Amino acid sequence: MKASPVIALCLALSAFGAFGGSAVCYGYDHGELISEGGDAASGTNDGSSSRTFRLKRGAPEPVLQPSVPSLDSQAEVEAGTASPAPAGGAASASTSTLPASSPGSSAASASTSTLSGSAPVPSTPLQGGVIENRKFQGVSAVDGLAGRAGITGPIPTTLGAGVATTDSVPAVYQGWLSQAHPQFFLGLSKMSERELVIVTDKYDQTERTLSDTGFRFTEVDKKDFQSFDLTGVKVLVIDCGPRNLSYQSSLKVREFVIKGGYLFTTDWMLDRLNQKFFPGYIAWTGVMNRQRMYDAHIVGEHPSLFQHVATNAYWKMDTHCHLIKILRPDAVRVLAKSDGLASEDGDGVLACVFQYGRGYVLHMTAHFDRSQSANRYSLPDPAPVIGISLRQAIAINFVVAGLSGNKL
Repeated sequence: MKASPVIALCLALSAFGAFGGSAVCYGYDHGELISEGGDAASGTNDGSSSRTFRLKRGAPEPVLQPSVPSLDSQAEVEAGTASPAPAGGAASASTSTLPASSPGSSAASASTSTLSGSAPVPSTPLQGGVIENRKFQGVSAVDGLAGRAGITGPIPTTLGAGVATTDSVPAVYQGWLSQAHPQFFLGLSKMSERELVIVTDKYDQTERTLSDTGFRFTEVDKKDFQSFDLTGVKVLVIDCGPRNLSYQSSLKVREFVIKGGYLFTTDWMLDRLNQKFFPGYIAWTGVMNRQRMYDAHIVGEHPSLFQHVATNAYWKMDTHCHLIKILRPDAVRVLAKSDGLASEDGDGVLACVFQYGRGYVLHMTAHFDRSQSANRYSLPDPAPVIGISLRQAIAINFVVAGLSGNKL
């Protein structure tokens, strides 16, 4: 049943309620995993999810790939790194991997662009007052932005004394996307479901927010990913959760990035995937957060990933988030940091990106989706002016860059 314009407008109005008040945080408690016992923590697939190869809007059924060798020496040379040590046991005799062609013509170019060769330079986040218009104006709720296309760069903001949970309905996310990427937004309905694949799990539901933003995509459960055909896929999103990808599936993800794919991961995938199969870039040292809400600011400049983001905001976390340690500051670009988190772990890194082979990996602490509360639209950390959270804005910019073939 389609909502009437009046109902949609009412929902949109609620998204821009007054900020302030005490912090109210929601989210699936990672502590519940600890109490489930060794089976869950071991990363074995329980097969309990009913979501398997669920295609949206009539996409064709996936085709299973024949068993072929996993990674060859040429791929290793392109990546410029050694092969990962086996994680979770030796590889099986047969593997399911990408075909010889790379995922997307734009990503398959022989030329490569590299991230800055120098370590991220500490910078003072931009400061400045903001003007909020709490009346929803079409696709924008910001004074001076209504009906204006081509918004570029970050928006200078300052943090208030506190952050209050708000409701961010689909119109808010779609309004943000139309301002940040107007041309991309106009062609969103023509996007193929095969270009964006979400590997689902229990703790982070990226599919909910990406769906509300207007993206079309394919969902596949972690236990079924090994036999899933990645032909034509440009962006791969892997949810945080209690289950690991199999060893062969992890190799498949690695090869996808080497050949030009864009990979977005959150939270526990830091140590369960990234540090093992993209070794030497980022890692988890065993440190976890102590609070549920942190201050956040963007670091440096990035023309693609900082489109229409707030320079200063809050960053919501769940319990037992795995904090990021940068191992190669010359190759990893830090995107967001927290002074409060730095007082706990010494680094305070919230999000970072690095190039691997011809592709890119974006990883962030905590989750992308709003929350695990009863109200699916509840957003605990809306950023000033933009309406959605800073963590969401950075991640959506990455997805758009991958789908558009923009080099980072």
